[in-house]
Parts: sequence; structure tokens; C-alpha cells
Amino acid sequence: MRSTALRRRHHRLLSATAVMVLAAVTAGGIAGCRVVKRPAPPYPAVEWQGAAPSGALEADPWVQATRKFLEAEAVARNINDFSIPELVKTASRDARSRAARPALDDVKQKRRPDILPGPTPFLPLTVTPNFRNNPDRAAVRGCKATAWSSEEGKVPAELKGYGVEYRMERLPDGTMRVETTVGLPDLQCSDVTLPMALFVPAPEPSDVTDVKDVVIAERADIDPVGK
Repeated sequence: MRSTALRRRHHRLLSATAVMVLAAVTAGGIAGCRVVKRPAPPYPAVEWQGAAPSGALEADPWVQATRKFLEAEAVARNINDFSIPELVKTASRDARSRAARPALDDVKQKRRPDILPGPTPFLPLTVTPNFRNNPDRAAVRGCKATAWSSEEGKVPAELKGYGVEYRMERLPDGTMRVETTVGLPDLQCSDVTLPMALFVPAPEPSDVTDVKDVVIAERADIDPVGK
């Protein structure tokens, strides 16, 4: 009986040890496979080329929120990190996910992701508050530069614009940000002068070659439930 009890005790000890070893190996394997997020470089400064835009709409809070989004979106694209706080504060989760698509598509096609020399040039034309009878929504229409991004991040020799509408949202804490973007091909943008600003220091060409190095937009605490 004593011998049988000792054998059972020895068997339980071996089983417990095996479980502990398996758990340690599993944890180590998971940790070894975990993608480590790259440290973000310092947030760049923005310098207007010529006079900063000073039109009548520039003081509108919805336009200011749009410009902050364009700046944060460009920074996020340049570092392939769409979870940065500046973008979370200026764009909905859907808008952040859409911003990541060009980088993901580039990498899947074995190309280096494009970078932007500065915030995408934008000229606001109209602001519609109380959009669709909602005081926490607005629509900012204007002209946005095309072909602003490239692998080298060079400033294009000529800026051409196309129509766009930024549909904005105001969260319960007062944060104003882009909810979604809609193209407006019928908006007359061929003859407008787009204000241009550049990042200082200038962004470096991307070295991302793997989809796992693109940090996608996850739900943040600021995002409304269900979005």
C-alpha cells in the first residue's frame, strides 16, 4: 500500500512539473511571436510655405479640427502607425482604418509605402454645422491635393485639387474629429490655390516591407461603443 501511494505521489509530481514546463514553453512561444511595436519618432513640426492660410473659414472650429486630422493622418502614414494619439483624437476608428489601407496595399504589392512631405494641402470652401439636423455633426467641403504622396516624399512640382467632404463628429467630451470622408468630383477645384505646409524634419523614406509592421487602428477608449 505504501509503495502504491508513493508511486501515485511521484506520478502527480511529474504531471505537475510537466504542466508547469508546458505553460512556460507556451508563454515563451507566445512572447516570442508577439509583434513589438516600433518606437514612434518625435512628432514633427509643421512649417507653412508662404503665409499660413487666413481665409474667413480658418477660424471655424470644424475647419481647425479638419486641419489637425490632415496633419495627424500624414504623420501616421509616414511612420505606418495608425494608433498614434494624435490620430485617435482627430479621426474615428473607421477613418483611421481607411487611412491605413494605402500602406497595407503597398506592402502587399511588394512596394514601399508612400510618405507625405507634409499635411495634405486643403482649402476649405464651406462649413455646414448641424449636419443632417444633428448639432454634434458638421460637414467641411473643400479642395484637397492629389498625388501628394510618393515613395520618396518629394513635393510635387504642381498641386492639383479635387473635391472632398469631411463629415465631422463631436464626442461627448467635446472632441471634434473626422468621422468619414466623401469624394466630390463635381466640386470645382481646378483653379484654386492650395496652401502648403511641410514637416520639419522632412520624413525619411519608409523601410517597411512586412504587413505586420503596419500598426492598424484598434478601438480606443475615446471611440463610442460599437464604433
